[in-house]
Amino acid sequence: MNQSLWNQVLERFCEFGSEPGALERDGILDLLKGTVLEGGKDGYSLLVGSTFIQRLVQNRYYNDLMTAFREVTQDPEISLNVLVQPENLPRKKKRVRQNPPQEGSPSSGSGKTIPLPLGEDPSPSWNSNLNSRYFFENYVVGVCNQFAHAAAFAIANNPSKAYNPFYLFGSVGLGKTHLVSAIGNCMTHLYPSLKVLYITTESFLNEMVSAIKFNKMNEFRERYRKIDVLIMDDVQFLSGKERTQEELFYTFNALYENGKQIILSSDCMPNDIPTLEGRLKSRFGWGLIADIQIPDFETKVEILKGKMSQEKVDLPMDVVYFLANSIKSNIRELEGAMIRLGAYGNLMGKPITIEVARNLLSDLMPLSRETISVDRILQEVSEYFKVLPKEIRSKKRHKTLVTARHVAVYLIRELTQKSYPEIGRELGGRDHSTAIYSFKMVEEKLESDPALSSDLVYLKKKLEQQG
Repeated sequence: MNQSLWNQVLERFCEFGSEPGALERDGILDLLKGTVLEGGKDGYSLLVGSTFIQRLVQNRYYNDLMTAFREVTQDPEISLNVLVQPENLPRKKKRVRQNPPQEGSPSSGSGKTIPLPLGEDPSPSWNSNLNSRYFFENYVVGVCNQFAHAAAFAIANNPSKAYNPFYLFGSVGLGKTHLVSAIGNCMTHLYPSLKVLYITTESFLNEMVSAIKFNKMNEFRERYRKIDVLIMDDVQFLSGKERTQEELFYTFNALYENGKQIILSSDCMPNDIPTLEGRLKSRFGWGLIADIQIPDFETKVEILKGKMSQEKVDLPMDVVYFLANSIKSNIRELEGAMIRLGAYGNLMGKPITIEVARNLLSDLMPLSRETISVDRILQEVSEYFKVLPKEIRSKKRHKTLVTARHVAVYLIRELTQKSYPEIGRELGGRDHSTAIYSFKMVEEKLESDPALSSDLVYLKKKLEQQG
């Protein structure tokens, strides 16, 4: 019966993608052949053939699979855990190695950590959604994240007693998900009876939509009211979603009033999330707000060393230094570049040199961001849309000019190191929230507006080539 159910889920899953056949071209359907679905209404496990497939499904296809799964079963509460078939599992490392909190730290108290008041033990079917690869022991600490890491560690040792809520923010690809997941994994190790739930804002929204569709909002609310620790990732995507904000507001209140731990992550401060309700902005700031900054050269080298050891990739140190120096801000891109070079070396049987790395990774480092100026971006955008740079900086708001202004903000954010406040100042002294709004507008339209996507590809390529 489970195999029949899985076939129906796959059939529905095949209908996803930007165009017919997109998923087949990705090759994911071939990789999912031979998977086994186990479990029942209390929760299912999908057994895949390798840790590679597990990571691929979890990182790229999990949301679509869950949507298909819930539509086929008509159960918005159903859970699906992606596991590796036992015979294909690597030897498991020790999960967490924790040092006791130092005397005087927020979690020290009388020298012992005090767990969150607990209810019943979670049922065996409880699924925390935590990524099993993210722990404190494989999180590289540097000046850029030292404060955030210390706060996260204190919270993990003493949930709801140290800082509640905990709001973590930083740019894309700097390790926010790793750190908040490490908190959850540490908690489940130290306090096994805690009901910890990690969820992205998008998944929260999708679950709520399914619950409304199938008239199961009571069950949806009950699911979120009974957890002990809520970890919600990417809360910036609450922008413009009024019903989701309202539901989260009541969920937040219920958890907070009952002494439950709340952990949130975002790419910006609460006050910088466009159209976020004031009452949520206020509550997000009730506890501790910490940020993760762009890592320095030494921290990036240590990150690469750790990732190389984990993925069994061997690169010369001069290539490691080259990567750390060339990829300026995004840890995810840094790790992806390392894996790409390692795969090339293994498959082609050739040594990896700086020249090979430069050629192979030209798409990641076509031009240093520092060489692309705001004036150059405004000049290119102005010529493309047939307006003047001074008009983009002006208060005029006719349609073509507004589009050009939004595109300029997007490109400045993507191609330079400018912050939102700096972008606002560059564009005629506008408020930083206006710059955030412009960037989000373009980002949201990219999926549904092929003309805009084409405009951006052309402009970005031209700027990166000419500098």
